[in-house]
Amino acid sequence: MSMETLTIKPLRKIKIIHEGYNMSLIVHPENNNHYLGTIRTKVNLVGYDYPTIENNVYLLKLDSSFQILESHRLQEPKRTKHESYTTGIEDCRLINEKMMTGVLLDNNDNWLPEMCLCHIDRKTHKIEKITVFDANNGTPKAEKNWLVLHATSNVLFMIHSYDPLRVMSVNIENGNSHVVHFQKIFNLDNCDVHGGACVYLELKKKYLVNIRIVNDHQYAFSYWILLTEQYKLCGMSKAFVFSEKTSDDHYEMCMSLLVKNNFLYASVSMNDDEVYVYEFLLDDILKNTSFENIKLQSI
Repeated sequence: MSMETLTIKPLRKIKIIHEGYNMSLIVHPENNNHYLGTIRTKVNLVGYDYPTIENNVYLLKLDSSFQILESHRLQEPKRTKHESYTTGIEDCRLINEKMMTGVLLDNNDNWLPEMCLCHIDRKTHKIEKITVFDANNGTPKAEKNWLVLHATSNVLFMIHSYDPLRVMSVNIENGNSHVVHFQKIFNLDNCDVHGGACVYLELKKKYLVNIRIVNDHQYAFSYWILLTEQYKLCGMSKAFVFSEKTSDDHYEMCMSLLVKNNFLYASVSMNDDEVYVYEFLLDDILKNTSFENIKLQSI
C-alpha cells in the first residue's frame, strides 16, 4: 500500500521521562495547570511458558510542562486469572480521576483481549473494581481500543469500531452494551482502522478523533476525523504521521488528546518504547480536517 503522508510539525515535542509507553492524560481535577496520567510498563517473565509478560499500570501526576511529579503503581483487585500471553491490565485510558478503561488478556480461556472499566482510588493507589464490557452477547471475540466519547453518571458512550463506525452505550455498573450509531464511512483495501484517542471540542460541538491505519499488521499512517454530536462524520484530514518513519516497523500510538487554551496536546507512544507529548495549535489541525477530505481516495 502506498500513499503520500504528511508529517505534522508540532509547536513542541516533549519527551516523558518515565519507563513505559501508551500514556493517557487528563487535566488534574484539583489543579488546572497539572495533569493526571496513566502509563503502561511490562516485565518479561522468566521460567514460565505463559504468561510471558506482566503488565503494570502506573498513575502519574505531571506538572504544567509534563514532567513527572509523582508515580504510583496501581494495585489490581483479587480476580481469577487464566492462562494467556500476558497478565495484568493493558492500554489504560483515563476517563476521569475515578475511572479508566483498559484491556484484559487473562480474563478468559479463549486467549482473547477484553475491554473493561476500572474504578480507581487515587489515595490508596488501588483498582477497586473491574467491569468487563460485553459487546457480543457472551460470544468470544477480540476487543481492544474502544474510545470514550462522553459519559453520564451511569452510561459511557464509546466508539467500538470504525469499519463501519459503530458507537455503543455501555452500562457502567454491569458492562452491558447497545449499538446507538452505525455508519459506513471508509472504503478499506486490505487495511484495518484502529482507535487512538478523542476529545470533545466544546466550542465546535464536535468530537476530534485520532485513528490509525494498519496494513498487514503494520502501522501505516494516521487520520484526524471530526464527528458531530450525533456521531456523523463531518471532517477528515489527509494521511499523516506524527514523526518521520525511521524503519518499516515504525509504530505510533496516540493514546490521549487534550485541549487547553486553543492548544491541542497529543500523547503519542513510539514503537512501544517511549512517549512524547505533541503540542499543536488546534486551529491548525482543524484547518486541515475538512469535509472535502471525506471524499478522499480509497485507503
